Amino acid sequence: MKFRLPIIMMAALSVIPWLGQTAAAQDRAEDGWYLRPRVGMSYYLGDNEKSPFNMDGDLFEDGFPYHFGLELGKYFSSRYQVGLSASFANIPGIVEFYDEVTPVEGAPNTRGFAQLVGRHYYGSGKVAPYAAGGLSVGWGERWHLDITEGVPVCGATAFATCPKESKVYLGPNLSFGLDFALSKKASLFVETGFNYFLEISDVDGSENNGFGPGDLVGWHALGLQVNLSGFTPVEVTDLVCPVGAIDTGAPATFTASVNPDATLPVNGSWNFGDGATASGLSASHAFSRAGNYDVTFTATNGKGKGTSSRVCAVTVKDPCVKADIVSMSASTMSPDTRTAITFSANVRGSDPKQYHWDFGDGQMSMSASGTHTYSQPGTYTVKLVVTNCGGTVEKTMTITVVPYEAAICREITEMNPVFFDRNSSTLTAEAREKLQENLAILKECPNLNARLEGWAAPGERRPDQLAADRAKAVEQFYVDNGIALSRLVTVGMGRAQGMTSKKEGAAGYRRVDTIPVRN
Repeated sequence: MKFRLPIIMMAALSVIPWLGQTAAAQDRAEDGWYLRPRVGMSYYLGDNEKSPFNMDGDLFEDGFPYHFGLELGKYFSSRYQVGLSASFANIPGIVEFYDEVTPVEGAPNTRGFAQLVGRHYYGSGKVAPYAAGGLSVGWGERWHLDITEGVPVCGATAFATCPKESKVYLGPNLSFGLDFALSKKASLFVETGFNYFLEISDVDGSENNGFGPGDLVGWHALGLQVNLSGFTPVEVTDLVCPVGAIDTGAPATFTASVNPDATLPVNGSWNFGDGATASGLSASHAFSRAGNYDVTFTATNGKGKGTSSRVCAVTVKDPCVKADIVSMSASTMSPDTRTAITFSANVRGSDPKQYHWDFGDGQMSMSASGTHTYSQPGTYTVKLVVTNCGGTVEKTMTITVVPYEAAICREITEMNPVFFDRNSSTLTAEAREKLQENLAILKECPNLNARLEGWAAPGERRPDQLAADRAKAVEQFYVDNGIALSRLVTVGMGRAQGMTSKKEGAAGYRRVDTIPVRN
């Protein structure tokens, strides 16, 4: 049994269209005319069983099985084309009818063919499988052989002795191939295909039809496809935009690149995303406001038939202005220990800004406006540090904090006096009640001190000593009840003179006055 290589090759190539196509780029022309020359080897499968590819040793027995073809056609897209081809082939053994007949000189082994072909590419990338099919017309000379007992009578010595006529044969064609794009102008391809001529065509001159209902004449070829003319759509191949943030008001350059084989003229337009536009492959633009923008470049050619776009993202920021602390202020410059103070500052410069307040007593704040209450009176240095894109600046101010003072502490001018029995420095129950009222005021007003003046009435013994003892008795009461001795000044005033409004008679002189003294 003969091994038929053409059938195997066609079966192998027939799976090419189903291999898939992974290339995403558009590497092929989309319309226009093309020229497709090919060269290779022919083969034949028919009634004569003498194919040069049937591996029985007769490959070049009757000459080299060459095949030449030339196709002219038109693209309708990157995947579809239709062409008309003419081919010429030497097909050794096509007129040998029986293995027992030795070929003789003059055997008509050459044939010509014309094909109408429709071709589909399975992809548009650099490597694309394809399949093609259509209608074939063949022509050549047909010999009428007189077969007697299995041996041709005419043609036994030369085919020229046999009657002949010109013959045209008809049938479908089918081919498969793999195309390698060199550019949108040219590509290389490998291809296998065949014409199947029906039995009425009798392409091999035999009516035996032992092969089947027709004869198969095919080729294995290598070719070059050249795109003669037509439209090549523009494609944006690169877009160069500013890297990193750009400043408002600063011109920035944008550049685009397109495929060099695009059909001219190519028009380019820019949309900067802020309402501004420009034309050309390169453009300069300054953004007036900070923000994020999508810059779009669109290229067109063929009066809009070809269109391609690319987008790049641009970040625009205001130019950096170094922070400057113009002034600092406090809601009050003489606070007490119970008053919350709000510190603020007039700061110029680019945002964002970072604030750091140091209130001078170990407490901090990171707010733009800091609020703080001092727990102790004193003088404090408040420092503000501001950081932004331009660096760090600082400024200080001084504030004096006073002790908290209730309203009574500001208004009081006199406290309760206390009275004593004659020649006595012992506090009575009534005197203690009065001193309790004074004690409450002294505790409420820590900034208030007291002067204790002790007096003796006329006629009392040892008036100077008695006056001093009475003042000391009041002092001891205050100290025993939590008033610091440092806040008290004790004075013995001796014998009182003149009149007194404190109490009627001599009892009004036997007293101690608590006189408020402010710090």
